[in-house]
Amino acid sequence: MTEQEWLTTYRETVCGLYGYLARRTGGNRELSEDIVQESYLRALQSWNHKGLPDSPPAWLKRVAQNILIDYLRRSKWIDKSGIRPEASVVDPPASDPIKSLEIFSAISSLGRKKAGILDAFYYEGKSVHEIAKDMEISERAVEGQLRRARLSLKSLLPDLHSNGGKNE
Repeated sequence: MTEQEWLTTYRETVCGLYGYLARRTGGNRELSEDIVQESYLRALQSWNHKGLPDSPPAWLKRVAQNILIDYLRRSKWIDKSGIRPEASVVDPPASDPIKSLEIFSAISSLGRKKAGILDAFYYEGKSVHEIAKDMEISERAVEGQLRRARLSLKSLLPDLHSNGGKNE
């Protein structure tokens, strides 16, 4: 990989990667920047030996996601902080890094299918129609998968979905 190829790829992907992480860290700038930097270091090491992947943005997002998950596991911040969020499960709060990280961690633990559909709907802002088209399934199937994924997430974050102390 030439220096020019590397710079071009970097310029084409850095903003998207940073935005991807910023949404998942609740806007925690320092954490997002650290993970972006680590992702590009790993890319540099890997791509120099294996060449540029078919989809550099997808490769970088997967690496960044794995780094964030490792960070969450390693730090065990939920247990240390003792903080339990009180926001809606379906609206990850961009202004609260701890809540956003807890939601991201829970979504990541759901499994690829459920995590993917929640990610597409809430973080990428895709409509049910767009998700159905991407997954090549019906909109009704997407709605059902979203409903099941939300229920699974709610079971992992029961305090997060509290409704001001009211029972639903």
